[in-house]
Amino acid sequence: MLVAAIGVLLLASCDAVGNEESAPTTTAPPVVLVADPIAGAVDVAPDHVVTIAVTDGTIGAMAITSTAGAVTGELSDDNTTWRSTATLVPSTTYAVDGTTVDVLGGTAHVSWQFTTGKPANVFRAVLSPGDDKVVGVGMPVIVKLSSAVPPAQHAGFVAKLKVTTVPVVVGAWHWFSNTELHWRPKDYWPAGTKISVDAKIAGYTPGDGSFGVKDVNISYAIGDSHISTVDVNAHTMSVVSNGAVVKTIPVSTGRDQYPTHSGVHLASEKANPKTMDSSTVGIPRDGPGGYYESVPFSVRISNSGEFVHAASWSTGSQGNSNVSHGCVNVSPTDGQWFYDFTQIGDVVAVVGSPVQLEPTNGWGDWQIPWAQWAN
Repeated sequence: MLVAAIGVLLLASCDAVGNEESAPTTTAPPVVLVADPIAGAVDVAPDHVVTIAVTDGTIGAMAITSTAGAVTGELSDDNTTWRSTATLVPSTTYAVDGTTVDVLGGTAHVSWQFTTGKPANVFRAVLSPGDDKVVGVGMPVIVKLSSAVPPAQHAGFVAKLKVTTVPVVVGAWHWFSNTELHWRPKDYWPAGTKISVDAKIAGYTPGDGSFGVKDVNISYAIGDSHISTVDVNAHTMSVVSNGAVVKTIPVSTGRDQYPTHSGVHLASEKANPKTMDSSTVGIPRDGPGGYYESVPFSVRISNSGEFVHAASWSTGSQGNSNVSHGCVNVSPTDGQWFYDFTQIGDVVAVVGSPVQLEPTNGWGDWQIPWAQWAN
């Protein structure tokens, strides 16, 4: 621990005629300062509470700063002890700068440095859709975490996140698990919205020994409004761009045994071609209904294997009957057009099916009512 002794001594003086006389000497006892961590300390744990205490005096001012920012702290009611109230950032040098005040009111400057060590594990946050992207009007902000944040810390962690939009929209965070949370507006994004997401996670720990080492941020934009509606009973997909119908496409959706899910889906992946394997959705490749195919112009709309894709083998059923394993089949020409048209985050709403899309099946965020989402 750092111990600093600081004293003030008022020296004797001479009288006007040069006769030396004994003058009263007033000396303040030295201020003793004890700091933890000590000056020059290295490998200080990021969750270490910095404590600075004095005796025979008080603390006048105290600041701890680094390139990562200032460390918040609290001074005791009697001004004799300062303690940090925030975790430190790993692998960072901190400068302590302050003053002490002795019992007679004399002040003295104090300063020193210490350095935090590397964490055993790094706490990371991955922000989606990513920097400089252009995405659809349904796309949520997605934050995936490397370690679970305990429910008791959810509110505090959200306070470290900031979503800035131009124009301003009403939105809220929703936790899907202790390692994933999404932010979405109350309604679909306005086309052209500019979005910035900042996660101030440097120094944050969920309590498992991992610590954030740096803040992360992304900036991106919303593109044209693309909202497509698939009617499984009418066997059509109406494609709307910026409020106007631009194409009505004949489709064949899931047969009775494998119905396409009703609800608001979002385009989450594009692949040309996409290898589709029935075993990934519980159907053996070599069993009844099994398949293993390379499928062109495929747009994923759920994690359970639903795609809008070109299907040359079902063109005779498109527009009149449902024969797929749950995908939205369209002709090769329409499949290529829709593939080129689609942005990640575009809305594909399915109506008429008795089976509902689960909110956790892909990006089913819009399946959660706003009153439930915002709480």
